[in-house]
Amino acid sequence: MKIVTIILLPILLFSQIYYSGKISPKYLLRISDGTEISLPFRVAELQLGYSIGDFELKTNTAVESRWQGMEADLELREAYLQWYPQFGEVKAGKIIHTWGAADGNNPTDNINPYDFYYMFIPGADRKIGILSGSVKAYWNIFSLEGIFIPEYKGNRLPFNEDDFPIQFPYEPEDYLETDRKYEYGARLQTAFNFGDISISYFDGFDDSFSILDLTFTGQPLNPFIPTFGFRETKMMGTDLVIFFGNFTYRGEVGYFITDYFDHDAKSYESVAPIEVDAKYLQYVLQIEYSGFSDINIGAQLLGTDVVSASGMNVTSKGTELLTTDNFRPSMGTPFAMIAEKAIIVNGSTSLFDRQLELEAMSLINLDETGYLVGINVDYSPFENWKFNLGVNKFIGDDEDPDNRFNQMEDFSHVSLGLEYNF
Repeated sequence: MKIVTIILLPILLFSQIYYSGKISPKYLLRISDGTEISLPFRVAELQLGYSIGDFELKTNTAVESRWQGMEADLELREAYLQWYPQFGEVKAGKIIHTWGAADGNNPTDNINPYDFYYMFIPGADRKIGILSGSVKAYWNIFSLEGIFIPEYKGNRLPFNEDDFPIQFPYEPEDYLETDRKYEYGARLQTAFNFGDISISYFDGFDDSFSILDLTFTGQPLNPFIPTFGFRETKMMGTDLVIFFGNFTYRGEVGYFITDYFDHDAKSYESVAPIEVDAKYLQYVLQIEYSGFSDINIGAQLLGTDVVSASGMNVTSKGTELLTTDNFRPSMGTPFAMIAEKAIIVNGSTSLFDRQLELEAMSLINLDETGYLVGINVDYSPFENWKFNLGVNKFIGDDEDPDNRFNQMEDFSHVSLGLEYNF
């Protein structure tokens, strides 16, 4: 015991422990009838760190709950070791990585899967931490980062959730495993006098599942059994930030190549591979203005363009030729599930020495009729305390049964929240 104390005492004397967190219960009510929208939310979060010399141990823990049933799940969102050598940074563990230049919607940021329960929350809060390692080196005005993920992980999708605005038709019982499970990427970034620019590459798997092959049964009522898995996709991207007076310009574009990958099927006499060869672009153009009276105004133009698509597509009615019209990208910003092209305009300001914060946001779907209007008010009567009131209204097209915003209209809601930061 004395020997252990002698070893640990210098570490304890020259180390530093730091923490931060918040408690933030939230309640959602439908605008249509005032009923509760019962979805999980993070009621508490804790960021705990421990540093000594050139090393840091960082953790990010959350407690997830929902009002119905009041069950609580403890989630270790991040836990990794970070080392600061002379050449840069080295990380290893369960990490949430961040790439890209735009705010909230990043086509080049495809390292972490997304938690769709938090899809309408911007930033890293909607990402899932993954076991990975990264090395970042600095040289003059350049930085080069490499990331390796030993085993890919898909999105968390809300199956069998009547209150979620987007319904997923089925939940696969299992997924096809491939010989290769790892993913990797690299990003080169440089800065100049009024901004910075980067190029990136990522080689991995789609974050959402697809049908990879069909096994024929010979039964007329159930002619085939689908096999689900994750397609291989490569991404080459670039992003740019330019500062000009009170204005900030951001641009980001990703070019994706999705291929069918061969796998070890038992017999190709009974199995038909669903071959896919597709290429598509995702882009974001953003402008921000920060000026007088703490007023901030911004706008984003987001889009997805399928350049080419060939192979087969599977629908509820059977198989059909894959085209640029029926191909659905499964890597890139999850916003593409809502709208292929859209404009987002937002503004914010603060009053009474930042005790009152006001935010407004509107989204216009440019591909079909669809709108989202949101207003959020934060009031902080005491230090570290905040009360929140938000309203979000979705508008679709009743004359178009396939309109994606139609099923989201019932998700129009009022949110009530309380937040305590420590």
